[in-house]
Amino acid sequence: MTRKEFIEKSLIMGIGLPFLSSTLLQSCSKDDSIFPKFHTDFSGKVIIVGAGAAGLAAGYLLKRYGVDFEIIEAAPVYGGRLKKSSNFADFPIDLGAEWIHTNPKILADIINNPSSNANIDIIVYNPQTIKSWKNGKLKSHNYISSFYSEWKFKNSTWFDFFEQFIVPEIADKIILNKPITEINYQGNKVILSSDSNETYEADKVLITSPIKTLQNEQITFQPSLPTDKKEAIDKIFMGDGIKIFIEFKEKFYPDILAFGNIFQALNEEEKFVYDAAFRKDSSKHILGLFAINDKANAYTQLNSEQEIIAKFIAELDEMFDGKATANYMKHTIQNWSKEPYIQGAYSYSFDGNQNNIVATINEPLLNKVYFAGEALSIKNQAMVHGACESAYSMIATMMKNE
Repeated sequence: MTRKEFIEKSLIMGIGLPFLSSTLLQSCSKDDSIFPKFHTDFSGKVIIVGAGAAGLAAGYLLKRYGVDFEIIEAAPVYGGRLKKSSNFADFPIDLGAEWIHTNPKILADIINNPSSNANIDIIVYNPQTIKSWKNGKLKSHNYISSFYSEWKFKNSTWFDFFEQFIVPEIADKIILNKPITEINYQGNKVILSSDSNETYEADKVLITSPIKTLQNEQITFQPSLPTDKKEAIDKIFMGDGIKIFIEFKEKFYPDILAFGNIFQALNEEEKFVYDAAFRKDSSKHILGLFAINDKANAYTQLNSEQEIIAKFIAELDEMFDGKATANYMKHTIQNWSKEPYIQGAYSYSFDGNQNNIVATINEPLLNKVYFAGEALSIKNQAMVHGACESAYSMIATMMKNE
């Protein structure tokens, strides 16, 4: 299901799970598994463009099947929209993807390695104090705690998960700080060129760059992309995205605070304030802001970090009678819209039929250039495991074409 569908289902039906350690995790059933099984005689080389969740997962799968590959990442670090802060609080903070929007068994399915010595603590994320801010008033909705629940990492992050279980298998295959600007697929080999004039050669290429970078044509293609593929790429909406974390002397805020109609706000998930230390066994009071689309735009379009934090603090002061200013200690901001090789949050909606749009983008170019990422997952769109599912599926398709 999509990210929005999961949130809606959890609000309507309620989803709960006791404290779960990875030692209790079992892979998903065969029918539900996103980890593909296939046979391939492919003996060439694959280049993966992008070292976010999809790119790292794709490399991990190729390594398991003994296929030669490289991952070329534009940024100086791997992870993409997986990112953490280790020294802001007494627990690691997810500056990017944070929630596990499905059963945590998906973690075992992504790894798909019975011999892996996993040690992951999962917490049930079911806020107990819930408020909304509407028409200048705070209103309590604590009854929602009885049936709204998701999961989060307790002492680690999504970034840690990949760093511990995926990256060690493929670290020597990751090339950082090399933005690919052109992909020429008209010859027998695919030639990739970087912004500093390096060239890389492959038999097949998997592009996992965020959809926004493709829309902005940060990579050009020779021959040009087919018109229907260009149009399909432009029909996926990916808006602004920002996360702000503030340490306060005291906790004066609820576990979660939504804006406007409570159910609509939680379902759309475009802006909310939350206790980032909830069930983290932390001695710190860390408040988080998560905002996307137009709600994020109000912050991302400001000229400086000082303006961003001043705006947010002023909003909190209005809601909590000046307690934000009185208790403020420090902050950190992750403005995803300003990241040059990401430029936003995640895919949110489609201008047309999602299945048709994704199918058009997923159609390989001359069986040499393929596309994957969270925006191209039908069942798990806009989620980390959706990025993995898309990558695994496309690598299987790529290998089966041989």
